[in-house]
Amino acid sequence: MCFVMDVFDVLLQAGCFTAVVVTYLIIVRKQKVNAKNYRQPGWNYLLKVLLAKYAVKRWRSKLPTMELKDTPSTELMEGWDDITIKASAPNGDTIVLGIRKQCNKRNIAEVTVFVKLSDAIYQLPQHPETAVCMWNEVEGCWAAGGLKIQVLEPNNRLRILYNGLLTRVDDNTTQHVTFNLIWTSATSVIRHPHDWSENLASQTLALEPWRDTFWPQMLSKCDEGGGSWMQFGVVQGRVNSYNGDGTPDRSEYIRVRGIRERAWSQHRTLRRSINIVVAARDGTAVHIRASSYKNDFTQCISGSVRLPNFMVKPLEACELDMSDFCETPNEIPKNYTINVDAYKRSFKIVMKIHKDGGRVYHGAPHHFEDVFRTVSVSINGEIGTGVLYLGYQKAKCEPAVTIAPEPILRWLSAAEAGAVGYCVSLGDRAAACTDYVGGKGASLALLASLQEEEGYKVPPGFCLTVRALEKQLELNPRIKEAIAAIEAANVDYEESNFKDKCQNAVDLIVSTEIASDVKADILSHLAELRRQAAEQGFGPELRFAVRSSAVGEDSEALSAAGQNDTILGCVSNGDVLSGAVRCWASMFAFTSACYRRQNGAACLCGGGVVVQVMCAGRAAGVMFTWHPERGHPGRVLVTANYGLGESVVSGAVEPDTYIVRRGLNDDLEVASIQLGSKAQRVVTSGNTVEFEDVPAAERTKPCLSVTEVLKLARLGVRQEMFWGAGRDIEWAITDTTIYLLQARPITSLERWTEEELLHEADCPIMSDDELLTFANTGEVLPKPLSPLGYDLVMMPMEVGMGKMVRKNGDGYDPTIMFTHNRCTLALYSTVYRKVPKKLDINIRMLEMAIHGHEVADDDIIATALHRRQPRFYDRIVALSDMVKIILLSKRAMNNTIRDVNTMSIDTSSDDPLTLLDAIAATDKQITKFFHNHGLTTTGSTFTQFLAMSILLEGRSDFTPVECNEVSMLLSSGDVLSAEVPNILARIARKIDGFGRLEEFRKQDPKNAMEWLKYNLPPVYDDVNLFLDDHGHRAIMEFDPLTKPWALVPEDFMRVLMHVQTTQQEPKPARTSDDVINSLKTPQKSSTRKVLRWIVPLCHRAVRHRESTKAHLILAVHKVRLAALNLGRVLVKRWYIPHPDLVFFFRVHELRKYIKNRDPALLKIAVQRQQYFPKWERLRFAEINRGWVEPAPVAVTVSGAGVRLAGTTACSGEVVARACVVKDLSEIGQLRQGDVLLTHSTDIGWSPYFPLLAGIVTELGGLISHGAVIAREYGLPCIVGALGATDMFQTGDMIRLSGTDGLIEKVIVEEEKLSGEEKVSEEKNVSGEEKLSGKEKANEEKRVSGK
Repeated sequence: MCFVMDVFDVLLQAGCFTAVVVTYLIIVRKQKVNAKNYRQPGWNYLLKVLLAKYAVKRWRSKLPTMELKDTPSTELMEGWDDITIKASAPNGDTIVLGIRKQCNKRNIAEVTVFVKLSDAIYQLPQHPETAVCMWNEVEGCWAAGGLKIQVLEPNNRLRILYNGLLTRVDDNTTQHVTFNLIWTSATSVIRHPHDWSENLASQTLALEPWRDTFWPQMLSKCDEGGGSWMQFGVVQGRVNSYNGDGTPDRSEYIRVRGIRERAWSQHRTLRRSINIVVAARDGTAVHIRASSYKNDFTQCISGSVRLPNFMVKPLEACELDMSDFCETPNEIPKNYTINVDAYKRSFKIVMKIHKDGGRVYHGAPHHFEDVFRTVSVSINGEIGTGVLYLGYQKAKCEPAVTIAPEPILRWLSAAEAGAVGYCVSLGDRAAACTDYVGGKGASLALLASLQEEEGYKVPPGFCLTVRALEKQLELNPRIKEAIAAIEAANVDYEESNFKDKCQNAVDLIVSTEIASDVKADILSHLAELRRQAAEQGFGPELRFAVRSSAVGEDSEALSAAGQNDTILGCVSNGDVLSGAVRCWASMFAFTSACYRRQNGAACLCGGGVVVQVMCAGRAAGVMFTWHPERGHPGRVLVTANYGLGESVVSGAVEPDTYIVRRGLNDDLEVASIQLGSKAQRVVTSGNTVEFEDVPAAERTKPCLSVTEVLKLARLGVRQEMFWGAGRDIEWAITDTTIYLLQARPITSLERWTEEELLHEADCPIMSDDELLTFANTGEVLPKPLSPLGYDLVMMPMEVGMGKMVRKNGDGYDPTIMFTHNRCTLALYSTVYRKVPKKLDINIRMLEMAIHGHEVADDDIIATALHRRQPRFYDRIVALSDMVKIILLSKRAMNNTIRDVNTMSIDTSSDDPLTLLDAIAATDKQITKFFHNHGLTTTGSTFTQFLAMSILLEGRSDFTPVECNEVSMLLSSGDVLSAEVPNILARIARKIDGFGRLEEFRKQDPKNAMEWLKYNLPPVYDDVNLFLDDHGHRAIMEFDPLTKPWALVPEDFMRVLMHVQTTQQEPKPARTSDDVINSLKTPQKSSTRKVLRWIVPLCHRAVRHRESTKAHLILAVHKVRLAALNLGRVLVKRWYIPHPDLVFFFRVHELRKYIKNRDPALLKIAVQRQQYFPKWERLRFAEINRGWVEPAPVAVTVSGAGVRLAGTTACSGEVVARACVVKDLSEIGQLRQGDVLLTHSTDIGWSPYFPLLAGIVTELGGLISHGAVIAREYGLPCIVGALGATDMFQTGDMIRLSGTDGLIEKVIVEEEKLSGEEKVSEEKNVSGEEKLSGKEKANEEKRVSGK
């Protein structure tokens, strides 16, 4: 017994000892960290992984919702917040772009730019330094150091701009580089840590020591206070580089695939990181991110895979070992292989790491460095490229570059400025508020605030605030009525009427006395100004400049340069008072009012007036701190003439032109001096100014010395630093002093290019073997779709039609893809979505239905199978879908007819936002109608397949004879679309029956309806009945922009006039029995019997399809009418110049524009409208692989021997009709889309610039009126083309190359358009088509009653 007890005692002690040891090993014992700071799995690792999975689930369930914000956080007080884009292409093109906000007591902006092209690599001149300036918040975007990333659509599209200096790595040459790129997301968002796979998160947690109950909650410390989200996608756009003299060096259009990532963190415990981004030609893309922290989580690995079938899935397993890969920047291997698993698939990634890349530092002081390399990759044998991005903790040290300070000059809001009276001095704080004194006055006030410190002067002055004009209008209601009449004249705009209304308002304002209290305040401030001028030594003969300063002018987006009057040389109090009234009146003169209507500014906008002492400068002119031609930041442009600057600003004389080269450290040297003719100068004379001839001896020498030019340039560079952007500065110089008279933003530097707008809505092409076709979609939408149509029709179409296939469900698996503003069918997502391993008759029949010929070959089938492997139940699902759709087809048709006829869009409101919301709310209805149309179309296709299969009697292919019989079999039913030509023929015969057909054909189409009404009332009734039933149909009828016959009856009249008549009624269609009996293909008697049952089913299905389509188009027409109504409301409120322009906005743009009247959004819409006629002429191949490119156009442009060179003022190229106008009185011959050739332009030409495709002037420089306005509108322009108006004639076809600085006469040979296409083209090009009020009311009444 004792022995037993002893044994038991020994076992008990052994058990207790073992339990203690196990507890120690599992819970207490601290895990060893190897020499490279990575914890290794212990003997209990597998047990901990199992337990960790439970902990991960609990942790993930408690994670807060992540805000997917594209723009910088304003709440992060420490740490960093950034956006990065890493992408590459199969040809080696690579970009690494990033902007980081370092948050601390002083927020610093860091910029990374790495661009690898086919034959050059560019990086920032200060590379590897990234810190460029103090952080400056810019609404809706990231911006620093010349790089700007604008959010176009949250989580979907970005616009990436760069304008600055970059160093070409191969020869260390610093060049001016610009790029305009568009990012488009190809997948839904992957969030970290929210979408971190359970398996990889468990492995990370299992490596941590198990000491206490806190272990399950440790994951909350991982990325504590931080997070990230990313998307796969593509970047496309153009990169341009320029030589030191501003001439183009290289221009390359890039298309790269990769990721964009938003990341932020509040702590700095990260020791090192790895980011691998690779993409293969087949559409597979992989992102691996690995992090190692100082104390906990020495190896955290996560990532995701984008599959060729458009799905994106998190990594479930990854064999990357951080301790074995790139532990230091000197240990980067040449080759490396990583195996990863995702979505039950394995991927072998073999990387070849190149030496191309860079190294950048973060933080001030530095605390982290990133090293990146380009890589070639193989993913399961598919070739691709990518970027390896490595991060390492760094010993702290100060940046080796000077960080630009935060801009100190900014306009004040009304709330910041406080209340004001009728006048404020330039020295008053409130004078810096544009809402009170306008853009010119506010800029002058800010310039004056720094004059003592910076060594220049601003002539003293004061501003009449908007309160003065408001008081004047309040006391004179007749003036307000006259201004209201101008506003009303914008509706149904007619130029002569508009001019009359403007002139009436001007006359009233000029003839009305200034309100007494306003006058008293002006005279009080004027007396004080005379005292200040005397103290500052301006002399006894004081003269004043009285300048308009409208609210909204001289802004970042809108210059309004010269639109309102400036009165120079005022001497007496009466001169100044009269000048102030003339400035007010000029705001309502034709040129100024027309400029506002074209640019979306309110008719009655606030207006200030600046009264300033004039300085009698020896010379004056304009300085651009960035060369205005292309925004070159390394070239300062100075133009100068003797006397006052008016001669330079107005472009009346050819001034001297100085180019100052600006180095990286802002060191300056004069690069070139080009003497102008300087034939005349502006001088004061009495109480005005006049031109006088410049002595011959002074014309032949520069009016500025090199020292003066450099002093001006230094002031300009300093002003740029104070404002935070390039500046357009007016200046004057005496023998001892430089005066700054204005400093406005340089507009047009960020205008959209035609190439950007052509590709802005392109779907991302992630695979080189993507297969897109214009068959079918190209028939119903043969031309570009309007931006509003994209949102209101194309997107509902994609969603509605997409419901017909089983998609991924995240919105990034499109069946219809957009490119060049056109719709294409994505064949691998539709026709070849589910294919058998061997081609069968079903695929061939589907191809015949869509293309009319065979398409698929072995490569296409192999690619389809690579994307989606067939499953054993696919045929069962397809069969059940077929039966269900055929059964639902009629119900879908009936539902569509009922819902469309009762569809009503409330257009009773006069509030634009309310109207827009009502229109946008139709997307669900339109989506439903497209889905129903998809059902009936698919049902029709299925029944046709049945008929074809029965007819072929089991054969796997068909001959031409069989194809012909199939067509005959399926076309024997009556369909809605067949009614149209029959009705047209019947109407034409009826007119002929009255014996008046030839007389009808001689009528003007615009008056033909009236002629029918009074001469052939029965025919007139028939026409109206036809328009009631079919008037909403047209070419491009799915686009709301299109004007159908009901809105433009003259187009219908043109068609009717050309209908050929016969005296016989058309023969009745053959019956189904007749067709079936005539078939030669069937070999079996049973085949004909079955066909007699199937063919009527086919015909019913066709009628269902056609009826659904007709009513769907009627629904689109109702949207069209509502949009036109919105357009008319916007015209009435001076948002847009004509109603049709509403179709060239996206919905989100229109909503934003209505709220804030951002003129940049209006300019984009205007540009789109201008480019549309050109885009309509693009032609495309039926089937396209990978990126879609237009087919070669059958147009030959050959020189005709007349050629002239000039100076480039705005780049771009256009082939168009020339319009030579030697005097403004000849402007009547100008047409939409002409290139204007004239001697010079001034403010009086402004209303006609929106009509132009390009500008050529014989006189003028880079800052002349024509050049400035051309850049604002983005028009190709050359100046100084002497003799142009004599060498060319109106009507000549010319090629204007703003890029090369030349104009030449050309001969254009192109394919002739058919009559119908010409009518359609003319109809779509015209932006001023109008309906009478009666026609509008009738059409809206007709549609609402349907």
